[in-house]
Amino acid sequence: MTQTSAPPLPHGLTAGGRGGDWVPVRPVYVALDVDGTLVSGDEVPDADILDAIVRLGATGVQVGLATGRMAAGADAILATGVFGGPHVFHNGAVVSDATGVERIVQGLTDPEVAALLEFGRDRKDLTIEVYVGRSYLADRTDPRSDAHARLLRAAPEGRIGSVDDLAGRPAVKAVAVCFDAEAAAATIAAVTGLGMAAGPAASPATPHLRYVNVTRAGVDKGSGVVAAARLIGTDPAAVAAIGDETNDIPMFDRIGTAIVMGDARPAVREHAHLVAPRFDSAGTVVALEALIALARD
Repeated sequence: MTQTSAPPLPHGLTAGGRGGDWVPVRPVYVALDVDGTLVSGDEVPDADILDAIVRLGATGVQVGLATGRMAAGADAILATGVFGGPHVFHNGAVVSDATGVERIVQGLTDPEVAALLEFGRDRKDLTIEVYVGRSYLADRTDPRSDAHARLLRAAPEGRIGSVDDLAGRPAVKAVAVCFDAEAAAATIAAVTGLGMAAGPAASPATPHLRYVNVTRAGVDKGSGVVAAARLIGTDPAAVAAIGDETNDIPMFDRIGTAIVMGDARPAVREHAHLVAPRFDSAGTVVALEALIALARD
């Protein structure tokens, strides 16, 4: 019997939990997570990361964002001009093309928003944010949530106590800003029990907070990146992504090259093909250089 040897790993990367399944393919589209991958508290990626993205784009690869943030929360990053898209926002609920036009929007229904608000009504360990267009509403004012507003560079436009406060506007996504791990676990259980999708996430800029992205059932970064690939006529096998958090797992599971940052928890690493160094050890640049090499092969 002839045995096939495993392909050599890209320079600077090690094998992830799915390393044995990885087949080197020239990437056509690269989706990049934001918090913990492109930035760690700063408003925009540093110069070395931006330079690597420019060089990756010069090989003909399309590079976009895949983030739980709303589009307005990534304005400064997109203003650097190095991301050609398409982009995935709101944890997969919105997919926009290279010009920023929203091509796919899969939001929450009013009954789903009402059920989520009812869950959070008497809790003191979280706030509920409901996103509409390029802004959001919060169910209460709590100074512990202020760090999230600073991360987004946008404060809530107002309060929401019921779906009437949406004033007829469709809700794209909700986020539970959780003040401890127990609140996040309770939110995940409640959201899944209500038939919606829960995407846990975190940011190095707000280590004291946990986030749970709440989207329509079946909507996550994985569905968003697959939809983005279809927009440009490519197969998910030719998609690569770099991420670091639990909400990146559905994306990792559906693409050809999944690269996880070295900061990620073991449970996230298990779903990646390749592991980059930690963010503070230039892990993002190392991962991008590996993709540039793949694109040139």
